[in-house]
Amino acid sequence: MSPKLIRGLAAFALALGPVAVFTEPAVAAPVCDVPEPPPVCGGDVDEDNAWVNLTSASRVPTGVQVKGSAGDPDATTSVQVIAKISGVEVGRFSVASGSAFIRTLPARYGDTVCLTAVNQGAGVGETACRTLAVRFDPFGSFDELSPGPSGLRVRGWVIDPDTASPLTVSVRVNGRLHTALVASTTRTDVAASYPAYGGDHGFDLLVPAARGDHTVCVTALNVGVGVDTALPCRTVTQGGAPVIDHFLVRAPDYPTPRMEVDVRVGTRDATQVSVWRGPTPNGPWTDWPTPHSTWSNPAGYWEMDLTVDWGRTYCYLATAYNAYGSHTPPAVCATTWAGAYPQPARVGATGVSDTSMMLSWDDVAMGEAEWRLVRSGVPDVVLAGTPGTGRMSHLVTGLQPGTQYCFLLGARSPGWAGNPYFFCQWTAKAAADPTTLQGVAAMNLWNCDPRGRAGTVWSTDANGRWVLQGALPNSLVAGACGPATSAPAARVTLPGGRTTTLAVVVVDGRYCVADDPYDANCRVWQTPPTLGDPKGITENRLLLG
Repeated sequence: MSPKLIRGLAAFALALGPVAVFTEPAVAAPVCDVPEPPPVCGGDVDEDNAWVNLTSASRVPTGVQVKGSAGDPDATTSVQVIAKISGVEVGRFSVASGSAFIRTLPARYGDTVCLTAVNQGAGVGETACRTLAVRFDPFGSFDELSPGPSGLRVRGWVIDPDTASPLTVSVRVNGRLHTALVASTTRTDVAASYPAYGGDHGFDLLVPAARGDHTVCVTALNVGVGVDTALPCRTVTQGGAPVIDHFLVRAPDYPTPRMEVDVRVGTRDATQVSVWRGPTPNGPWTDWPTPHSTWSNPAGYWEMDLTVDWGRTYCYLATAYNAYGSHTPPAVCATTWAGAYPQPARVGATGVSDTSMMLSWDDVAMGEAEWRLVRSGVPDVVLAGTPGTGRMSHLVTGLQPGTQYCFLLGARSPGWAGNPYFFCQWTAKAAADPTTLQGVAAMNLWNCDPRGRAGTVWSTDANGRWVLQGALPNSLVAGACGPATSAPAARVTLPGGRTTTLAVVVVDGRYCVADDPYDANCRVWQTPPTLGDPKGITENRLLLG
């Protein structure tokens, strides 16, 4: 039988394992995966050479295990095999020529395991090698560091190459030793990857931790030769119970009874905020009504309780929840206003001039302490209340001509909510000043709205009422507008001999106005201001004489 056929049978024998029985010596073809050094084996070789086939090399608790086969066509006795790790001999063993073998060699630091068959007779001995990092220090994996309500979960596994027994690991949190434990939790995935060591090498524990960032480090304690191994540390942010840092209850100044409840969760991580209502700071607590007791905003809760009465005290209790726990600050109480007076009736202005007006109204409230007249930008006017009802008035002075003024007017008493009446009134127009255009009876207007929309033109009559003068079609041509273009103008004829207010209405657009048909100078307004005229439209105004 040829040597090559013998090697093929040896490989088959190795696949069957050490219990396989052959009637003729069985060998396997050599396998070498390291080019140089050491020498390469396999391929066409001298048939007189002693050969060795190294099919695997692996670290086991007792050393380095090698599997393969060896033979020598000229052998008269067993073939001797020399084992080296990174060029240093670690042992010798014998194997029947053409037979498979499994041997465990003493371990030493190195990266290559080589076997050399000692030749007998003619030829030389061949060498087969495998790459294997032979180490003595523990190794493993820090698989998981995750936050949770029960603490930080620390999970992983470690193995010491010198033993199949579980190792001890130390766990440090933020640089301080937390615990040391034996990593003996069964890990089937580890057993599958490292069958010589089994699966009892896992660690899985919970570490109590407060809210915030935490760094956890795990160190495997060495056994025998070698040193301890620190696995890469991990950092995670631990959550915690939500914290209510703002809890306000107040009765707003409003014409109808109500209570404002404002709860803010500073940690912004609530899964639910519940609020209950009761008559005292100690309850009993009830809903008011469903679903006000549950609120899913993680940052807090705001609601207006409209189911309250005038002149009563109400208490509220708030609790914020999440998976880590809950927080309930002390209850907060507030008292609603005693009531609200009715609004004044028949409110109006008489004697309106360009600088003043007389305001009058019916006092329909009973027993109020005062009447308060509010106008933006000036101090409030406070008038003494009356025990009964009747007509009241107040002269407002220091106003500007042609200006709209708005007021809030209402009866007040200590402990009573406001219920003011809102109204507005224009002052009269002043005589035309020297800068006002005088005697203009007609104007040319161009609508330059960039989106092609039409507008309208309004003016005021002698009584200050708005009068529609006509439509203002769009006159934008090729991006240009005004008297210097061919765009048509809308001719507007206005009453002469008096002052009027001209409103050119182009919503969100712009317009161009020429003072007379022959004026080529065009004044352009961009983004017209919003002035609250009776129609609630956006407008520009131009005073004309």
